[in-house]
Amino acid sequence: MIIMLIFACAEQKNFSDGFPAFGFRNTEIPQLNQIGSAEDGLNIPRDLTINPGAPGQMWVVNRADDSVSVFTDVGTEAQDSKHMIDPYALHFMEEVSSIAFGKPQHFATCQESMNTYNGQEQENEFMGPTLWHAELDEFATSNPEAVEYLSNLFGMPVDLGSHYDMLHESPLCMGITWERENIYWVFDGFNQSIARYDFVDDHGMGYDDHSDGIIIKYVTGEIKREPDIPSHMRIDHKTGLLYVADTGNNAIKVLDITSGTSGRSLPVEEPGTIHFEKENADFHTLIEGADHNIVHPSGLTLIDDILLVGDNKTGIIHAFDLEGNLMDSFETGVQEGGLMGIYAASADDIFYVDSVANEVWRLQAETTEPNLIPKTEEY
Repeated sequence: MIIMLIFACAEQKNFSDGFPAFGFRNTEIPQLNQIGSAEDGLNIPRDLTINPGAPGQMWVVNRADDSVSVFTDVGTEAQDSKHMIDPYALHFMEEVSSIAFGKPQHFATCQESMNTYNGQEQENEFMGPTLWHAELDEFATSNPEAVEYLSNLFGMPVDLGSHYDMLHESPLCMGITWERENIYWVFDGFNQSIARYDFVDDHGMGYDDHSDGIIIKYVTGEIKREPDIPSHMRIDHKTGLLYVADTGNNAIKVLDITSGTSGRSLPVEEPGTIHFEKENADFHTLIEGADHNIVHPSGLTLIDDILLVGDNKTGIIHAFDLEGNLMDSFETGVQEGGLMGIYAASADDIFYVDSVANEVWRLQAETTEPNLIPKTEEY
C-alpha cells in the first residue's frame, strides 16, 4: 500500500542516453524512483544498506535524531517502513554517520560525535563504533535482565538499550565497512586514521562489558575528515583492498589490509582493550578528485569490479574501474550537500540517500527485477 503511494506521487525521470558502466544500455531506459521520504522518519539520512539476511530489507541511518528507518519489501507493493530509536541512542548512535552489515543479523554503526550525550554533557573522546543485532522485534528495545543487572550494579536506573558492544577509540567516525566475523574498519576522523576494530565476543544485548576489543590504527595523519560529510568505505573481499573516500583530501585511496608491521602501543579509553599502530602499510591514492571535477567524495560502493563514488558537492555519481579510470558519470539531481551513502545491488540497481531532502532514491534499468541481496557482502 505505501509503495503504491510513493510511486504514484514520486518524481520519475527517464534518460535516453546509455550509461553502460551502470548497466544501462541504449536499449534500456533507466528510471529514478523515490523509495522513502520524511514520512518514513528520514531525518538527515546519511547512509543505507540492505540486510543480506533479509532480502528486500533496507536500513537507513538518520543523523538528526540518532535513528534508523527500516524498510521492508523494498520495491514491491507491500513495501513498509518503521522508524526506530534505541533507548540509549544518545550515546550508541549519537550523530550516526554510517552503517555496515556483517555476519548474519549483525551490523555496526559509526558516529560523528565527540560524545556529548546529545548535548547533555561536556564532550569527551569516549566514542567509537557500535555493534548491533538486526532482529526487528529486538532492535531499539530494552533487555529487562540487563536493565536490572546494571541498575543494581550502579545503584540507579540504567538502560543501555539494544546495543551488543561498543569500542571507544574513534571519535568523529565518518565511515564503516565489514571485514569478517565481528571485525569492521572505520574512518577515524578525530585521529585522521583508518582503524580496524575487532569486537571479539559481544557482551549481549544491553550490557556494558567492552573490555575485550582489539583496535589497530593505520596511516595516521594521511586522511582528513570533512565535517558533516561521511567518508564511506568498502572492502573488496577478493583482493583484501580497502577503498576509502578521503573526503577532506578530495581523493579515493586504497589500503592493503594485509600489509604493515606492528608498531607502538596506544593509550586506551577502556581498560582491557588492546590498541596499537601498524606501520608501513601499503596505502596509496587511486583517484584524485580534482582530475574529475569531484569536490567532496562521500558515497562509495563496489559492485561488479566497478567503484561508484558520489560527490556530495555536485550530486554526481561517478563510475571508475579498479585502476582508477573514469568509466561513466550520472547526474542524480540531488542538491549540494545531499548525496551521501550509496548502495548497489547490481550495476543497474543503485540506491542512494539525499540528506537535504530527507529522501532515498532508487536508480535502475526499466527491465530490472528487484535484486537486493548484496554481491559484495558475503558471509
